[in-house]
Amino acid sequence: MALALLLLSISIVGVADDPPCYKDPDLWFPPPGTVLSDGGIAVQIATAPGSQGEDLIVCQGETITITVTVDNLSCGDAGPFDVSLYYDQFDGVHLIGTKRIDAGLEACEYVVLEFLWDTIDVPPGVHSIIAWADVNHEVDELNEENNQYTLPATVMVRPLAPWIEAEKIYIDENGGVPVPGDTIIYTVTITNDGCGDQPDNAAYEFVDPIPGFMTYIPGSVAASSGMAGLEGDQVVWDGEIPAGGVVTITFRVKIDEDAEDLQEICNQGIVHWANDGGGTNDVQEPTDDPATPDDDDPTCLTVGIPPAGYVISGTIDAPTLSEWGAITFSSLFALAFFWMLFRRRRLMVRAR
Repeated sequence: MALALLLLSISIVGVADDPPCYKDPDLWFPPPGTVLSDGGIAVQIATAPGSQGEDLIVCQGETITITVTVDNLSCGDAGPFDVSLYYDQFDGVHLIGTKRIDAGLEACEYVVLEFLWDTIDVPPGVHSIIAWADVNHEVDELNEENNQYTLPATVMVRPLAPWIEAEKIYIDENGGVPVPGDTIIYTVTITNDGCGDQPDNAAYEFVDPIPGFMTYIPGSVAASSGMAGLEGDQVVWDGEIPAGGVVTITFRVKIDEDAEDLQEICNQGIVHWANDGGGTNDVQEPTDDPATPDDDDPTCLTVGIPPAGYVISGTIDAPTLSEWGAITFSSLFALAFFWMLFRRRRLMVRAR
């Protein structure tokens, strides 16, 4: 997947009043695809086997190819300088590589550089790529602050072992606010984001206790792979999760009739896995509720009970006898008034 590395510009002191080679002065960092001085197109891309784009995903040890374009937008020549790439921060530990521009860079000219990044020693996780032109400040620049850039896109380095994440959601089968007697459907999604398989070890790979004030509906548990069932008062699952694989587990419960109004019922399962891909599940990963910003938090619902004597909205009470009498009197008075107006009008017509 492609990573857009911003073009890095270099300018020379003493040419501040010169036009910037007919280029937009605001484009000291032209975006990918910018037309260069000779009509060429700026190239900033990172690729790996089978993956390219703005968010790159690789396995630890894969090599990433990064191509950057450094453009001298000034009208003054730049002498020799270095261009370095880093990940996450500017120091020797995070250095990807350095290339020397021995010939310098003439005014309005550019150079395309290619770096190879071996990720074997890169810690698993999400990383950014940082480019720095003229690292050692060999070129006197008008602006010393515009030759560094941190890419907003990311590189996900996966370990050469399993890496398990899990989330859990619920829906009320009847819709609306959960009330006593409703059926709740839980869905658990387990993902192996690592580059190693999670084997089917001796112990269960997933255990999920049925919470209080809920009753499991027999035979309702199902899984996309492996074996799922109920053992005691907990849902269990046994199986393997290949690298990049996903397992989905669903089951149903009923909210007990003695659940109280505004009662919160929380539920959380645990994935047991081997972080070295071995035969012992020595790591635990709790399910996460994706509907909240917190990480690894339980999935909760709140029971709602309608108040006693609740009536359907929109009903209308019939008038009482006294109200009917008032309505009748008002109607007769209105009819008498209009009859008087009618007779007066007829008398006036005859008088003419």
